[in-house]
Amino acid sequence: MKKILSIFLLTFSIAVTAQCYESVTFGGAHTTAKKADGTLWGWGFGSYGELSSPNETEPNPIQLGMANDWNKVYNGAINTFAIKNNGTLWGCGNNTHGALGVNSTTQYFTSFQQITTATNWVKVAPSYHFAIALKADGTIWAWGQNDYYQLGNTPATAQQLSPIQVGTATDWVDIATGTDRTAFAIKTNGTIWGWGINDSSIIVSGSSTVSVSTPTQVGTATDWVKMSVGVGHILAQKQDGTLWSWGGGDALGVGGSPSVTNIPQQISTDVWKSFSAGSGTSAGVKADGTLWVWGVNTNGQLGDGTSTNRLIPTQIGTDTNWATVHDRDFGTNMATKTDGSIWYWGLNYYGEFGNGISYDMNVYMTPTQTLGICVTPLSNSDFNKEKLFTMYPNPANDVVTFQYTSEAASAAVELYDVTGRLVHSSVLDAFSGSSSLSVKEYPSGIYMVLVKQQTGTLWSGKLIVD
Repeated sequence: MKKILSIFLLTFSIAVTAQCYESVTFGGAHTTAKKADGTLWGWGFGSYGELSSPNETEPNPIQLGMANDWNKVYNGAINTFAIKNNGTLWGCGNNTHGALGVNSTTQYFTSFQQITTATNWVKVAPSYHFAIALKADGTIWAWGQNDYYQLGNTPATAQQLSPIQVGTATDWVDIATGTDRTAFAIKTNGTIWGWGINDSSIIVSGSSTVSVSTPTQVGTATDWVKMSVGVGHILAQKQDGTLWSWGGGDALGVGGSPSVTNIPQQISTDVWKSFSAGSGTSAGVKADGTLWVWGVNTNGQLGDGTSTNRLIPTQIGTDTNWATVHDRDFGTNMATKTDGSIWYWGLNYYGEFGNGISYDMNVYMTPTQTLGICVTPLSNSDFNKEKLFTMYPNPANDVVTFQYTSEAASAAVELYDVTGRLVHSSVLDAFSGSSSLSVKEYPSGIYMVLVKQQTGTLWSGKLIVD
C-alpha cells in the first residue's frame, strides 16, 4: 500500500510542478511553447539567438522575452518566428541571407524583430535560410536565400532581405517547407503546388529539372488539405484522412517501389491525425492513437529500438494514446500523448529534450518522456491550433472560408453575435477540407466562432465582419 501511495504522490507532484503549455512547436534542435497567458518559452539549441538567449544550449525551459501577447509560434532550423494577437510578425535567431526578413544584413538577433508593419499574418513556414508566410488575404510572401528559386521568384539571388510576394494568387490556404530549398502550398480548391529545388522529382518529373522557379501544380487532385515537407520527399493528406507521399527514398513508406516519383503514392487506407516528414524519415499517428515510423534508421533515428531501415510504416510500441508527432533532420524527434505528456527520442546534445541535461552523448532509440513539461490536453490535437481550424480573410466583408482538420467527421461550426445569439450553424461533413460562408448580410461587428463535437469545443476564435 505504501508503494502505491508513493507512486501516486510522485505522479501527483510531477503533474503539479510541471510547466504545462497551451501549444508546443518543434524545430528539431529547439522547441518553443506558448502558455495560456500569452508568453513564449523554449529550450534546446540557442546559439544563434533563436531562444532570445546568448547561450548555446538551454536545457531547461526559459522565457523568450517579456511580451505576453503572442498568438502563434513557428520554428525554423536556427531561428524562431511568432505572430502576435494583433497580427504582426516577429523573428529572432539566424538571419543569414536575410532569413528573418527584417531588411538587415546583421547575421543574427537575440531578441524578436518586427517583420514589416503588416497586421494580417496568419502562418509562417520557415526553412534553413529562407521562409514563406501566409497572409489573411490569401497571399504568400517569401524572404531569405533564393539560389534555387525557393522564394518562387526570378531571378535566382543570393538573398532577399525583406518579404516579397510569391506570384499574384490570393487563394492560398496552407504552406510548408522542408529544411532543404523547397516550398509547397495548397489552394482553396484543394490543389497542391511546389517550387524551388527539385530533388528526387519532388515537384516535376525528371532529374534534368534542377529547380522550379514559380509555383507549379503537382498532379490533378483537388482534395489536399495538409502537408509536411522533408528533404527530398513530402507527405500530404487528403480530405478523407488518407496519407500520401512522393519524392524519393525509403521515407515514402510504400515498400521501396517506386523509389523516386512525383506522382502521389497512397501509404495506406488508414486515417491519420498527425504526420511529419524529416530527412529520410517519416512518422505519423493514426486515428486510433498508435504511433508509426518509417524510412532510414541506420542510427536508430526512427525510435523503434533498432537500426533497421523501414520501407513501410512500423508501429512503435502498443500505446494507443499518442496525439502528435514531429520529425526533422537534426537527429531528434518529438511526440505528445493525449494526457499532455511530451516525449523525445534521438539526440539530446543541446538540451533538446528540455529535461535539464545538455551535451548528452547518448542516443535514445525509443521515446523518452520529459517529466518537467507538458502540453494542455485540450490543445493536444495538434502542435498548433491553426492546423485544426483556420478562417480567412479576417476581417471579412464578403465570404469567409473555413479550412479545417478534425479527428472525426461531423464537427459543427457555430457563429454567435455579441449578444450571444446563434446566427449560423453548419456541419463539416468530411475529416478535413474547406467550407465557405457569405457574411454580406451580417451587421458589422465581432462574432465568436466555435467548432464543436460531442466531446466538447475543439476550437474557438473571433471573426470580424467589416
